[in-house]
Order: sequence, then C-alpha cells, then structure tokens
Amino acid sequence: MPKPLIIAHRGDVKHFPENTLPAFESAIVKGADAIEFDVHLTKNGELVVHHDDYLSRVEQATGYIETYTLQQLQSLDVGSWFDRRFAGLKMPTLSDVLALGNATVRFEIEMCTATLPFLVAVIEAIAKKGLEERVELTSWHLPLLFRVKEINPRLRTGIFFEPFPEWMQLVERHGRILNWLVLSKAQVAHLPLSLIDDDLVSRLHEKGLRVHGADLNSEEEMQAAIRMQIDQFSTDNLDLALSCRTHRP
Repeated sequence: MPKPLIIAHRGDVKHFPENTLPAFESAIVKGADAIEFDVHLTKNGELVVHHDDYLSRVEQATGYIETYTLQQLQSLDVGSWFDRRFAGLKMPTLSDVLALGNATVRFEIEMCTATLPFLVAVIEAIAKKGLEERVELTSWHLPLLFRVKEINPRLRTGIFFEPFPEWMQLVERHGRILNWLVLSKAQVAHLPLSLIDDDLVSRLHEKGLRVHGADLNSEEEMQAAIRMQIDQFSTDNLDLALSCRTHRP
C-alpha cells in the first residue's frame, strides 16, 4: 500500500511560529513531503506569505495585507506571539520560501488575492525557480484556478470541498466532486475526512485524480485516511503524522 504524502500546514507549527522560514525549514528537515502556505499581493506588488488577509492575529498591527508595502510588512515581528525566542522574525516572501526547496520537497500554495496580475506573478515566480512539477496551487477563488492551466498547463491545481448538506445522497456527492474536478481540469480534491470513503477514493483514482485529506490532526483521523489509501494529507501535527505513516496498521 503506497504511503500518502504528508503536507506540513503552515510549517512545523508545533515548534515554530507559523508561516516563518524556521517553521518551513524544520518541516523539511523532519521529512515533510510538502509545505503549505498562503500567498498575498502587497500594496507595491510583491508576493508575501501570511495566513490571513488581515493583520493582528500574530503581529502588532491592524488592517489588510494589500494596504501595506513589503517593507512595511517586513518591519513587523511575526515571531514573538509564539515565543520570545523568535522575536524579530519577518514575514517571508514567496521567493524566500521557494528557495528552501531541496531536491524533493513540494509546495502547496494557496492563492489569496483574486486578481489576474497576482496570478501571473505567482506563476512567474514558480517558473523562475523551475518548480512547476513540484507545486500545487489551491484557492477559494475558483476563477483563479480556472485560469492557471491557460497560463501554464504544467501546474497542478486542487479544489477545496466543504461538507455537503445532509439531505444530499452519497452518489450525488461523489458525482459533484468528480465533475467539478473534470470541468476545472484540477487534479486534486481537498476533502474533509467526513467526505472520504473507499468508493470515492477508488472512483477518483480510476480517473487519475488525487485525494487530499484536509487538516488531519489526530491519530484516529490519520489512520482512517491512510487505510482508505488517500494520496496526501495536510496537518498541524507533523511529528504525529510522520509517526502514524511509519507505524501504520
């Protein structure tokens, strides 16, 4: 049975401040197959890595990312909230994070600015590093994903799915997931564990599509997903995920 890829959500967040270079570096060293992060466009057209659209949760500032220049954003401390040892850590750029890649690590990039110039800038940054084969682009802004293949068909894309209404029959749920992937030319279905079952995994695999378990953080969730032979999963608990994959039943 193949081993699923483990994706460190925002890096090694149990031991380092999220979305910082130390968090990503630690995840890579520990053996994460990929690192996940969000990218935004700044006021002066730079690409910066930060989870939220707004400031205040992990830094002493308020307002939206898009209203700040990169210089202003990188003057903020994004490490002290986690521990004083990380005081002075700066918000990284997309280029900074892509430069961490070794020969095998992958990147899951969630695109958070819904404009064409932003999309083009992200794709150009990936191509400049020659990382098209090791990147998956995701976004809640579906029009961005639909344009990706027009600009660079080599890039993999993934669609987020949320739980369906309780009244919806299983066959219709499966059909919607499969049809959305086919229509959008996406290769990966990002699914909460509640939507994943053996039949869906089999149907998607028959079409050459991948199944991603979204944010699996408990041993029970991870083992269930591994048993269903999903292709990859994201987690905030990297150490546990690596252990579960190694000692799977």
